[in-house]
Parts: sequence; structure tokens; C-alpha cells
Amino acid sequence: MIIQIPKIIYGLPIVIGIAVLITFVLDSSDFTSNPVNSMSHFDDSENDNLYSNNLYSGPFAILDGTYGVDDTVFLIGDQIPLDSKGKIDFIRPDGKIHHTLQYDGSKDAVNHYFTPVSSSDLEECSDCEFFGTWKISFRSEQGMTYLPITFQVNDID
Repeated sequence: MIIQIPKIIYGLPIVIGIAVLITFVLDSSDFTSNPVNSMSHFDDSENDNLYSNNLYSGPFAILDGTYGVDDTVFLIGDQIPLDSKGKIDFIRPDGKIHHTLQYDGSKDAVNHYFTPVSSSDLEECSDCEFFGTWKISFRSEQGMTYLPITFQVNDID
């Protein structure tokens, strides 16, 4: 008696192999990992040009790439994966963290307004460096990691 093997069984290993290959390629090329640590000063000067003028990173985005005194930056985080949690650092041009915000994909979307430099900031902190390239850095505690977003703050008189 001859047993016939359905043709679908021959295709199954090929489909599994393609799925594994696609998963490997996507996992190794889309994201970089950021170490989780608490920091008060951020130095990523060797990668400054690599990420210049990024207005989005994964589910996070800002609306514009250039701001002036008293302008407001609006950070939007929508459809964050449910298993993603971490902190968002807003880093001044001098490398100091201006402020930090939490994100959690299991909760509401992130909608955050802030003014990088106001007229009162200039009066209160004359030694602070507000003008230049700011960086929004993502410190993943769980789930996906995201590349930084950069924007410019210009001193427009």
C-alpha cells in the first residue's frame, strides 16, 4: 500500500524558515538598545549627526524641528506597544536633563507640551545652555527601544 503525503507538508518547512528569517532581520535592524540607568548628564556626541533632524521615533513624534524663545514643543506618543515602558529624557544642548517623563503602553497615549526656553528661563538661569540641538532620549525599561528625536532651539532676537 502506498501512502501519499499531502503537498502542504513540503511547504511547511519553507514557510517556517521564511518567518524566522524575517523575524531575525526585523529584530536586528529596526531598533537600538539604550542602557537603563539614571543619569543627570547625557553625552552622545559621537552620534549627534546620525540622528539629526529626526522628528519621530517609533510611536513618538514632535510637530516641528525648529523652535524659538517661548515656543511650545508638543510630543505625541500614540499606539505605544502594550508591553513598552520607560522614561523619556528631554536633554538640553549642554547635555543636562531638562526634565523626564514616564511612558507606559498599557496606559493612555503620551501627549506632552513643554517650552524648552522661556523668557523667564533666560533671566533665571543665565549660565544654562538652552540654544542649540535638544535631544529627546528614550530609556526603555521593558519592551521596545527607540532612537532619539532631535530638534533645534534658536535665539531669535
